[in-house]
Amino acid sequence: MAFVRWRGYSAQLLASVYDHGRTRQVLLANLGGAYYVHEGIQAQVAQEYPQIRVDWEAVNRALAQGPPVAPAVPPEHLDWGMVEHYLRDWARLARFGSEAYCLQRAADVLTSWRAQKPYKTDPEKAQTRHDQSSSADKPCEIR
Repeated sequence: MAFVRWRGYSAQLLASVYDHGRTRQVLLANLGGAYYVHEGIQAQVAQEYPQIRVDWEAVNRALAQGPPVAPAVPPEHLDWGMVEHYLRDWARLARFGSEAYCLQRAADVLTSWRAQKPYKTDPEKAQTRHDQSSSADKPCEIR
């Protein structure tokens, strides 16, 4: 089973494997300071290590908690990590490209909010940051 190990503010995805009578750790992927594992990395790990089972939901939950050297993350912040995980899953299962795009975009917005730690900001500053968002962003419209 795979697990996350933090090295400072950088995360690694590892697995313990039994090899010739000994247990050793195998580095599956360097995740950097990500708050979730991108589906491209998931596919790469699945292709390179088909014998290793990875619970991606648990990995994303561990990443959402952040490194142990960081300040404690409030519970509502972890709930948003779970929402991100499900949005990305639903985007993979979406029948239409526009639905997948909107779900993926919603997950990306939550990721950026969590990265900025909006739970610690002033409501006035949060409103200012929202007003400065790019108007060139493609809107999500499902028809």
